Amino acid sequence: MVILMNARDMPMRKLHEGDYVTLETIASDSIARNVRGLRLKVYDIPEGCIAGYYPECNPPIPLWHHAKESMVPAAKSIPVRMVPEPRT
Repeated sequence: MVILMNARDMPMRKLHEGDYVTLETIASDSIARNVRGLRLKVYDIPEGCIAGYYPECNPPIPLWHHAKESMVPAAKSIPVRMVPEPRT
């Protein structure tokens, strides 16, 4: 499982391609939602953004976080925190 990230974003977060991270949802409902064991991969993506694949990255999506009109889960814009995992 991978997370795609802009190469310029990695140094400011002290991350490197191939590092493993945990994604945690930033939500106000105090429910822990995370995905562990995601490997960072450099990708041409806008700075400040990350991307992951379905269905691996579904767990961080709160069910109440949805598009206003269609009520579809808003999976394209989920605020998350990346926590580096220990290097082995």
